Amino acid sequence: MDQTEIRHDIDIRNLVLSELQDVYRNDDDTKIINEMGIAHGSSRIDIAVVNGILHGYELKSESDSLKRLPRQAHYYNQLFERMTLVIDRKFLNEASEIVPKWWGISVVSKGYNRMIQIRKGRKVKTKNFELLTSLLWKDELEKLLDTLEYPKALKRYPKNEILELIRKDKNKDIIKKFAYDALKKRDYN
Repeated sequence: MDQTEIRHDIDIRNLVLSELQDVYRNDDDTKIINEMGIAHGSSRIDIAVVNGILHGYELKSESDSLKRLPRQAHYYNQLFERMTLVIDRKFLNEASEIVPKWWGISVVSKGYNRMIQIRKGRKVKTKNFELLTSLLWKDELEKLLDTLEYPKALKRYPKNEILELIRKDKNKDIIKKFAYDALKKRDYN
Protein backbone atom coordinates (compact mmCIF):
# COMPACT_ATOMS: atom_id res chain seq x y z
CA MET A 1 0.00 0.00 0.00
CA ASP A 2 1.30 3.44 -0.93
CA GLN A 3 2.45 5.31 2.22
CA THR A 4 0.62 8.48 1.11
CA GLU A 5 -2.69 6.64 0.86
CA ILE A 6 -5.17 7.55 3.59
CA ARG A 7 -6.01 4.71 5.96
CA HIS A 8 -9.63 3.80 6.62
CA ASP A 9 -11.69 1.97 9.24
CA ILE A 10 -11.17 -1.41 7.57
CA ASP A 11 -7.38 -1.09 7.87
CA ILE A 12 -7.46 -0.57 11.63
CA ARG A 13 -10.33 -3.05 12.13
CA ASN A 14 -8.46 -5.86 10.38
CA LEU A 15 -5.38 -5.20 12.52
CA VAL A 16 -7.32 -5.21 15.81
CA LEU A 17 -9.41 -8.27 14.87
CA SER A 18 -6.27 -10.16 13.85
CA GLU A 19 -4.52 -9.35 17.14
CA LEU A 20 -7.60 -10.26 19.21
CA GLN A 21 -8.03 -13.54 17.33
CA ASP A 22 -4.39 -14.37 18.06
CA VAL A 23 -4.83 -13.63 21.77
CA TYR A 24 -8.11 -15.56 22.16
CA ARG A 25 -7.59 -18.31 19.56
CA ASN A 26 -7.64 -21.14 22.14
CA ASP A 27 -10.11 -19.55 24.57
CA ASP A 28 -13.54 -21.15 24.16
CA ASP A 29 -14.97 -18.80 26.78
CA THR A 30 -14.33 -15.67 24.69
CA LYS A 31 -16.44 -14.23 21.89
CA ILE A 32 -15.23 -11.42 19.63
CA ILE A 33 -18.14 -9.43 18.21
CA ASN A 34 -17.62 -7.12 15.26
CA GLU A 35 -19.95 -4.09 15.40
CA MET A 36 -22.28 -4.55 18.35
CA GLY A 37 -25.27 -2.23 18.65
CA ILE A 38 -26.04 -0.87 22.11
CA ALA A 39 -28.74 1.32 23.68
CA HIS A 40 -31.39 0.11 21.23
CA GLY A 41 -29.19 1.11 18.31
CA SER A 42 -28.34 4.58 19.66
CA SER A 43 -24.68 3.65 19.50
CA ARG A 44 -22.45 0.92 18.15
CA ILE A 45 -19.14 -0.33 19.48
CA ASP A 46 -16.65 -1.28 16.77
CA ILE A 47 -15.52 -4.49 18.48
CA ALA A 48 -16.69 -6.11 21.72
CA VAL A 49 -14.88 -8.94 23.49
CA VAL A 50 -17.04 -10.94 25.88
CA ASN A 51 -15.61 -13.36 28.41
CA GLY A 52 -15.52 -12.78 32.18
CA ILE A 53 -15.92 -9.07 31.38
CA LEU A 54 -17.26 -6.92 28.55
CA HIS A 55 -14.35 -5.15 26.82
CA GLY A 56 -15.08 -2.59 24.11
CA TYR A 57 -12.74 -1.42 21.36
CA GLU A 58 -13.47 1.89 19.63
CA LEU A 59 -11.47 2.47 16.45
CA LYS A 60 -10.56 5.78 14.84
CA SER A 61 -8.54 5.58 11.63
CA GLU A 62 -6.77 8.40 9.84
CA SER A 63 -9.88 9.09 7.74
CA ASP A 64 -12.17 9.36 10.80
CA SER A 65 -12.88 12.28 13.07
CA LEU A 66 -13.41 12.44 16.84
CA LYS A 67 -16.66 14.40 16.52
CA ARG A 68 -18.85 11.48 17.73
CA LEU A 69 -16.42 10.20 20.37
CA PRO A 70 -17.86 12.14 23.38
CA ARG A 71 -21.36 10.81 22.66
CA GLN A 72 -20.06 7.29 22.06
CA ALA A 73 -18.03 7.42 25.28
CA HIS A 74 -21.20 8.37 27.19
CA TYR A 75 -22.76 5.01 26.26
CA TYR A 76 -19.59 2.93 26.50
CA ASN A 77 -18.80 4.24 30.00
CA GLN A 78 -22.12 2.88 31.27
CA LEU A 79 -21.82 -0.62 29.79
CA PHE A 80 -18.25 -1.78 29.31
CA GLU A 81 -16.01 -2.88 32.15
CA ARG A 82 -12.92 -2.18 30.09
CA MET A 83 -12.46 0.12 27.10
CA THR A 84 -9.65 0.47 24.61
CA LEU A 85 -9.43 3.26 22.08
CA VAL A 86 -7.32 2.29 19.06
CA ILE A 87 -6.44 5.36 17.04
CA ASP A 88 -4.31 6.84 14.33
CA ARG A 89 -1.40 8.73 15.92
CA LYS A 90 -2.80 12.09 14.74
CA PHE A 91 -5.65 11.78 17.29
CA LEU A 92 -3.54 10.96 20.36
CA ASN A 93 -3.56 14.34 22.14
CA GLU A 94 -7.19 15.21 21.42
CA ALA A 95 -8.51 11.72 22.20
CA SER A 96 -6.61 11.61 25.50
CA GLU A 97 -8.59 14.66 26.60
CA ILE A 98 -11.95 13.17 25.56
CA VAL A 99 -11.91 9.66 27.03
CA PRO A 100 -11.82 8.88 30.77
CA LYS A 101 -8.54 7.94 32.42
CA TRP A 102 -9.65 4.32 32.91
CA TRP A 103 -9.74 3.74 29.13
CA GLY A 104 -6.73 2.15 27.49
CA ILE A 105 -5.30 3.92 24.46
CA SER A 106 -3.29 2.32 21.66
CA VAL A 107 -2.04 3.96 18.49
CA VAL A 108 -1.46 2.12 15.26
CA SER A 109 2.00 2.15 13.76
CA LYS A 110 2.68 4.21 10.67
CA GLY A 111 2.30 1.15 8.43
CA TYR A 112 -0.91 0.12 10.23
CA ASN A 113 0.68 -3.26 10.93
CA ARG A 114 0.83 -3.19 14.75
CA MET A 115 -0.70 -1.51 17.80
CA ILE A 116 1.42 0.40 20.30
CA GLN A 117 -0.06 0.66 23.79
CA ILE A 118 0.12 4.23 25.10
CA ARG A 119 -2.00 3.81 28.20
CA LYS A 120 -3.11 0.56 29.83
CA GLY A 121 -6.78 0.60 30.70
CA ARG A 122 -8.33 -0.33 34.03
CA LYS A 123 -11.31 -2.53 34.76
CA VAL A 124 -14.40 -0.80 36.19
CA LYS A 125 -17.84 -2.07 37.17
CA THR A 126 -20.79 -1.99 34.79
CA LYS A 127 -22.77 1.01 35.90
CA ASN A 128 -25.99 0.50 33.97
CA PHE A 129 -27.74 -2.87 34.18
CA GLU A 130 -30.61 -1.45 32.16
CA LEU A 131 -28.26 -0.98 29.21
CA LEU A 132 -26.81 -4.47 29.72
CA THR A 133 -30.20 -6.21 29.84
CA SER A 134 -31.42 -4.24 26.81
CA LEU A 135 -28.81 -6.13 24.77
CA LEU A 136 -30.81 -9.33 25.30
CA TRP A 137 -33.28 -10.62 22.74
CA LYS A 138 -36.81 -11.66 23.77
CA ASP A 139 -36.04 -15.40 23.75
CA GLU A 140 -32.95 -14.76 25.87
CA LEU A 141 -35.01 -12.75 28.35
CA GLU A 142 -37.47 -15.64 28.59
CA LYS A 143 -34.60 -18.00 29.46
CA LEU A 144 -33.39 -15.48 32.03
CA LEU A 145 -36.85 -15.55 33.65
CA ASP A 146 -36.38 -19.33 34.03
CA THR A 147 -32.89 -18.85 35.48
CA LEU A 148 -34.26 -16.37 38.03
CA GLU A 149 -37.17 -18.77 38.76
CA TYR A 150 -39.98 -16.44 37.76
CA PRO A 151 -43.40 -17.93 36.91
CA LYS A 152 -43.55 -19.32 33.35
CA ALA A 153 -46.63 -17.20 32.58
CA LEU A 154 -44.43 -14.07 32.55
CA LYS A 155 -42.82 -15.23 29.30
CA ARG A 156 -45.97 -14.04 27.50
CA TYR A 157 -45.30 -10.47 28.61
CA PRO A 158 -43.94 -8.01 26.03
CA LYS A 159 -40.17 -7.55 26.00
CA ASN A 160 -40.28 -4.12 27.69
CA GLU A 161 -42.33 -5.52 30.61
CA ILE A 162 -39.92 -8.44 31.06
CA LEU A 163 -37.02 -5.99 31.01
CA GLU A 164 -38.72 -3.90 33.69
CA LEU A 165 -39.10 -6.97 35.96
CA ILE A 166 -35.48 -7.99 35.48
CA ARG A 167 -34.18 -4.47 36.11
CA LYS A 168 -35.82 -4.54 39.54
CA ASP A 169 -34.32 -7.95 40.39
CA LYS A 170 -31.58 -7.92 43.04
CA ASN A 171 -29.59 -10.84 41.52
CA LYS A 172 -27.26 -8.57 39.50
CA ASP A 173 -24.38 -11.08 39.37
CA ILE A 174 -26.64 -13.82 37.97
CA ILE A 175 -28.13 -11.40 35.43
CA LYS A 176 -24.72 -10.16 34.32
CA LYS A 177 -23.33 -13.68 33.89
CA PHE A 178 -26.46 -14.73 31.99
CA ALA A 179 -26.19 -11.69 29.67
CA TYR A 180 -22.51 -12.35 28.95
CA ASP A 181 -23.22 -16.04 28.27
CA ALA A 182 -26.11 -15.12 25.95
CA LEU A 183 -23.90 -12.70 24.00
CA LYS A 184 -21.23 -15.40 23.66
CA LYS A 185 -23.70 -18.07 22.42
CA ARG A 186 -25.24 -15.95 19.66
CA ASP A 187 -24.53 -16.49 16.00
CA TYR A 188 -23.54 -13.08 14.65
CA ASN A 189 -23.27 -14.13 11.00
